[in-house]
Amino acid sequence: MAKSQTKTKTTKPPVAAKTADAATNAIAMTQDLRMIPLDQLELSPLNVRKVAASAADDAELLASIRENGIKQNLVVHALSDAKFAVDAGGRRLKALKQLASDGIIPNDHPVSCLVEDQQNATVTSATENLQRAAMHPADQFEAFAQMIAEGRKEDNIALKFGVSVDLVRRRLKLARIAPELIEQFRAGEMTLECVMAFTLTDDHDRQMTVWNAVKDSYHIHPQSIKRQLTETAHSASSSIGRFVGIEAYEAAGGVLLRDLFDDNAAAHMENPELLERLAVEKLQDTAKVFEADWKWVEVHLSVDYGAFRSFGRVYPQDIEPDADLFAEENALMAREEELAAANDGADWTDAEADEYYAIEPRLREIEAQQKARQPYAAADQAIAGCVVTIGHDGALRVEKGLVRPEDIPVAAEKPEDPADGEIAVTRPNVSPPTSSAPVPVSDPATTLRKADGISASLADDLRASRQHILRAHLAADYDVAFDAMLYALCEQALSRSYGTEALNISISPFLAQNREILHADTVAQKMLDALEQGLAVDWMALEKPDDFRAMSALPLPQKQSLFAWAVGLAIKPQLLSDNHPTPIIEEIGSRLDVDVAACWRPTASTYWGRVNKGHAVSMARKLVGDDYAEERSRERKGDIAAAMERAFAESAAETEGFDAVVASKTARWLPEGLAFKGVDDLMETSSSPSPSDVDEAEDDGETDSDVEDTAPNALPAFLSETAA
Repeated sequence: MAKSQTKTKTTKPPVAAKTADAATNAIAMTQDLRMIPLDQLELSPLNVRKVAASAADDAELLASIRENGIKQNLVVHALSDAKFAVDAGGRRLKALKQLASDGIIPNDHPVSCLVEDQQNATVTSATENLQRAAMHPADQFEAFAQMIAEGRKEDNIALKFGVSVDLVRRRLKLARIAPELIEQFRAGEMTLECVMAFTLTDDHDRQMTVWNAVKDSYHIHPQSIKRQLTETAHSASSSIGRFVGIEAYEAAGGVLLRDLFDDNAAAHMENPELLERLAVEKLQDTAKVFEADWKWVEVHLSVDYGAFRSFGRVYPQDIEPDADLFAEENALMAREEELAAANDGADWTDAEADEYYAIEPRLREIEAQQKARQPYAAADQAIAGCVVTIGHDGALRVEKGLVRPEDIPVAAEKPEDPADGEIAVTRPNVSPPTSSAPVPVSDPATTLRKADGISASLADDLRASRQHILRAHLAADYDVAFDAMLYALCEQALSRSYGTEALNISISPFLAQNREILHADTVAQKMLDALEQGLAVDWMALEKPDDFRAMSALPLPQKQSLFAWAVGLAIKPQLLSDNHPTPIIEEIGSRLDVDVAACWRPTASTYWGRVNKGHAVSMARKLVGDDYAEERSRERKGDIAAAMERAFAESAAETEGFDAVVASKTARWLPEGLAFKGVDDLMETSSSPSPSDVDEAEDDGETDSDVEDTAPNALPAFLSETAA
């Protein structure tokens, strides 16, 4: 390439004479832009940058110039006809010299230079270095994101911009941030560190909620943002997090929060309900092993150690230790002493150090194994139980031999002079509680429901609806009501207990809080209204004791109606999925052949509008099909609830166009625990026909109505006649 200097004359910018001052006139000069060979350029001694840029910054600039060339001219002043000093652009000059040295460009590569007077060199150098504005990270993100959208790779973008690949990746992580927050960042309302903190979650609504909570703070700190984003999450390093494990949590669909900008940060499990459900299910599986041996077994997610002092205790029997474990224990203790005597570890090899620190954990394992071998007496297990929970270290913890205060046997008085041949009664030896605090209450059922989005209030309402339906059926059947009441009376009078499992025999009516809404215009309420109208209650208007005499003179059928009505008021609410549901209520419901599905259907107000979206979509997928579920998953919650109400109504086949198989499932589906034990088997055989059964029905000429007519009559005859 020939050495030449191409000179371009530039016009002098106009300056208003009235506003120009002496300083402006001094700086004003004739400037020209030339292409000057690289080997004629050298760094000006008047360049004000004395502190060199970092090696990383220089490397980024070198990569950018190599890829894209010089996008901005250098500013120089002439030293001679063939030498020019660079006042502004020293780092670019250094990069060009390096490229020439590497053989990338020739030594006389032409460089665009703005030539100025030497007297302005210092001002020019200072202006460039002091007034330089770095590209805003938000602008970098948008530029990088656009290039990614165009199909470029991260390393290619880094080369184009002359930055590290790590910087490109860090900027692209800002894609997780809500656009509103990016604009706040661009406007200077938050720092880059705060923006980076929001990448803990992809949920833009949650990000905005946290931002609205912290934006008015005097000082917005990234840690406060992270704390609020993870306040409902469990750390993966917490005891419950370690017990379940990240792999099991993610396999179940759990979302893991990670700080994208901190490789050492602990992960957080964003779905606490799912995590707790997985933990409870794992604990319940373990608890099954102990149920056959102990009076009771309870599952707790966590228990304070002090809570066990509220129980009495029975202890295992002493037996000879396992010989092999005993020998290993003695050998380990001897080896531990031998290593400890060797200069307190100063001269240990790495292998000896590892051996020493492995001894104590193994000794604890042997101790636990020996203790686990010790049996409990059958009499002790008959009054005691165990708690299955999670230890502080995330390991399974089983606390055995716990005796509830009410189960501690009363010591029998010993006769002063026992008769000959009299055998003393052996009673369990129970250590009394050392605390008067109530024993902890186990409620895993609530935890499992929460994971499906069923709140405590919704469970209460479902329980109340079930009780109302059972009450209506019990009030119509004297035989069952009489037996139930007789059982409750005998339970109190003969066993000297202080309460009954199934009935409040004081006849305290159970009244649901929102009964006006729950029971309005329901099948059960219509049954109760019809029954109440037929009650003989004229005697109640008489004065005492005439009212008693009149009631006593009633015919037996009228007394039976009053008795069944009163017993129906006393029935307690219960879901089959509750913790330890009493089998008496289930037996009553089974004996009455209560068909809950005929009396209650899940509507938007009673069920679908009160569960989470995932549960509704899951039921739609399971009972209707994938296509129907996908349609629901794209809808808003209110629309989903309305659609699910139609799909799970008795008329689903007509209104939704479902085939007989699908309609038989949705029209009979009930939430877990709502049907009575015994009725479930009936539903499985009669309401969910196989495809072959449906085909055979069609071949025989049966219609949908014929199939429906074969279903059991859910309502008493008197109500069917009233409805007709």
